[in-house]
Amino acid sequence: MTALRAVSPEPAQDESAPTGDLTAHPETAPEALAICALMWSRDRPENHRIASALTPSDFHEPLYRALYAVVRGLILAEEPHEPVGVLDVLVRSGADGHKDALLRRALTDVATANACGASASDYAGMVLSESYRRSFYDAGVAIMQAAEEAPEDLLFDQLLDIGRAQRTATNRLHQFRRGAAQ
Repeated sequence: MTALRAVSPEPAQDESAPTGDLTAHPETAPEALAICALMWSRDRPENHRIASALTPSDFHEPLYRALYAVVRGLILAEEPHEPVGVLDVLVRSGADGHKDALLRRALTDVATANACGASASDYAGMVLSESYRRSFYDAGVAIMQAAEEAPEDLLFDQLLDIGRAQRTATNRLHQFRRGAAQ
């Protein structure tokens, strides 16, 4: 679930017609743009702040999650994290074959999404915001599941645990928006 997916797409006339889901295109997907901007950014302190705050689990799309994990690892290790450096890590890890063709294609799409490195914080904030909203959806599902399946004497404690997790997520989002390091 993303903010852009909240808009119902109109039926496409043919397969080449746009679907209406702007997150299906790297040039309009915050996750793709965040990775692109980070790969081109040379602001080491800000890159480190972003990599310390955002985790791969903040990314909804599995291919972007995998790419971000590589970019993040390179940033935190203070190694070159431009597209060729990311590709090198992928190839050295065995992602040069047919099974990882989609991952390499996603890298190409992300690298050419036309995001400016100076916008990395803005796009990272969008990814974190979308992750935050998904966490509320997941919390709602967990509450419904607990209501149906948990023993009565554990219901309130489970609700408290869910609330504490959401408080932590809220604090994390606010801390990132203030520009504080994690």
